[in-house]
Amino acid sequence: MEVKVKKKSMREIKEGLPKVVREELDDYQGKIEDYLAGLVGEIKFQKFRLQLGTYAQRQEGVQMQRIKIPFGGMSSVQFRRLADVADKYAGGFIHLTTRQDVQLYFITIRNVPNMMRELADVGITTREACGNTVRNVTACHQAGVSPTSSFDVTPYAEAFKNFMLRNPICQNMGRKFKVCFEGCQDVDHAGVRIHDLGFRARVREVDGKLQRGFQVYVGGGLGGAPQLGELWTDFMPVEEMLPLSAAVIRVFDRYGERKIRMKARMKFLIRSLGWEEFKKRVEEERAALEVDPSWNDYLKDIPENETPPPYDPGRIPQAPEGIENDPEFIEWKNSNVLPHALPDYAMVNIRIHLGDITSDKARIVADLADVFSGAEVRVTILQNLIFRWVPKQALPALFAALRDAELAETGADTFKDVVACPGADTCRLGITSAKGLAGELTNRMTNGLAEYKELTKDLRIKISGCPNSCAQHVVASIGFQGASLTKDGKNVPAEQVFIGGGLYGDETRLATSIIKVPTRNAPKVVKHLIELYRDEREGDEHFDVVMERLGRDRLKEEITQFTDIPSFEEDPTFYEDWGHENKKFELLKGMKGECAGATVEEKVPDFATAEKRIQQAEAFLSHSDYAASIRESYRACSDSAHVPLYTKLVDPFTTEQTMWEFENLLVRTGETDQKWLNISVTLKDLAAEEPTEELANKMLGIAKDIYAECERVQANLTDTTKN
Repeated sequence: MEVKVKKKSMREIKEGLPKVVREELDDYQGKIEDYLAGLVGEIKFQKFRLQLGTYAQRQEGVQMQRIKIPFGGMSSVQFRRLADVADKYAGGFIHLTTRQDVQLYFITIRNVPNMMRELADVGITTREACGNTVRNVTACHQAGVSPTSSFDVTPYAEAFKNFMLRNPICQNMGRKFKVCFEGCQDVDHAGVRIHDLGFRARVREVDGKLQRGFQVYVGGGLGGAPQLGELWTDFMPVEEMLPLSAAVIRVFDRYGERKIRMKARMKFLIRSLGWEEFKKRVEEERAALEVDPSWNDYLKDIPENETPPPYDPGRIPQAPEGIENDPEFIEWKNSNVLPHALPDYAMVNIRIHLGDITSDKARIVADLADVFSGAEVRVTILQNLIFRWVPKQALPALFAALRDAELAETGADTFKDVVACPGADTCRLGITSAKGLAGELTNRMTNGLAEYKELTKDLRIKISGCPNSCAQHVVASIGFQGASLTKDGKNVPAEQVFIGGGLYGDETRLATSIIKVPTRNAPKVVKHLIELYRDEREGDEHFDVVMERLGRDRLKEEITQFTDIPSFEEDPTFYEDWGHENKKFELLKGMKGECAGATVEEKVPDFATAEKRIQQAEAFLSHSDYAASIRESYRACSDSAHVPLYTKLVDPFTTEQTMWEFENLLVRTGETDQKWLNISVTLKDLAAEEPTEELANKMLGIAKDIYAECERVQANLTDTTKN
């Protein structure tokens, strides 16, 4: 079944790439070499690599690569290429995310450009997978093929992606910006109210003709301060999608917070301005926009409806005799096969445990997609894979092939299909192992709690390793957020419990934060909540309704019994995370996470900071605080040197590094006085001596001289730049 593709050399791949991509990746390779050689500072390099989706991993010396998969859609060729690069660069491991991205781990930074070139060779980009820009555009995986679908939003999501990719309006915003498209009428597969911009497909009749449009929500978001998006309009013609989006993004970029990172999302701008004022500014911006021909160009040739892919019954392998009556097949068909808009077809949900799939199994999925589903596969926001065009008569054969590959696990998108982010296993922000807890809960859902299968089939458990809500725990029936507690001076892994959320389109619910429990008790909390639901349910009430009726105080009372922590001597397992048994739980210190991008806005250095430090050094000297005076003088030298270095596109991170760069790039090149040779070592040695009045005066004199010299150098550099 495998499609044979002629292997290309790296030279052939490079030559075949579009010019903008080739130059971009060549530039990235150069930046990596400069960074490794110490010629580019950490902050500047961080911003550059994040723009291309490369994250620093929790483990030192390796990176995580996020790969954009717009609307989660991949051809079999692309999925096969992902498997190939995973083998070559990432240990054969692929992770599917709740934003329909793909992530690879444990990658060496030098290998990243070639990996990106191999992906770009089949039309996959990592550009703007992270950073303060428009992130991956997500979309309903059932749009266009579900019986409840208004129309297929896929080409509109693609148009949005194409319009925003490398668009100057979204390259350096205050924070990230998330967009989704929902294609179905009465369900929500995309989360329209938890995005900065959420579009839901709508159709209306105008002058006897059907017109496509979108219901639009603005200003949603999760994280530590979740907020549901506000309804912008119940119907907006599809032609207005791109200009409205451009206006919203321009307003966000112009007026959004840029200093306080935690308040830099668009939801905070709306809170600050008020909904009516925000809407007024967007409308004014929209009216002022010059007509852009690309608005319509990107929407050209969109098909009225998605048509079935070519289907060759002769390629379908023979299914084992009698498999239609096999209990495993029947259960799989009931849980993993979804109704289709066309009566002769079905959708098949392939359950991928915690979104993790090996490269070998990814190739099998790609091969099966060629035969059973038009050579296409999609990632869902619940971390599974879906075939959208499976002929019903082929279901037995597909099941047999999936079972042979150990990919026929039942219960896709049900209660036992737990969603989890990577958590503390690889993420710098992770507090607890979301995957470890998810694995334990999955086991209990499958075994000890299997008797509640029917009662709980529409419930969702989602686990995030930190408050950023990458697993979307805030919209889960039962959500867990990684945290910590202490007992007798020892750290204890913990979970903040959230109850009663869910994606229901207009009626989407945010879960209520209840109480923090030790991680070891989280499975007991789940069991207790299920039994509470069973006992308190009236008629066919949904879980969320029952929980809301019980109220937060009652729920807190119910869960409080699981908050006790035994002493280490009584039960040492409480001091270990799930999946990390026999290992002491410790909080990661001194390492900044990169989930939300780099710093909001890089501060451009100026001489005012150095001048202030010199004044402080003088004040400390006059009060005989010689140690403080020496420290401020040393820092003043660094702050002065930082200004011309920044002009030369060098952005050092530490005082010591700054003075080394000053000596290397300004003194040794002849751009400043040669008397400053070895200044980096001199200052470091002087700062380490016993503080005296004489030494404080000496350091202050050096600081003033370097300040004056750097002002002169900066003036020359500025004149050169102007000329």
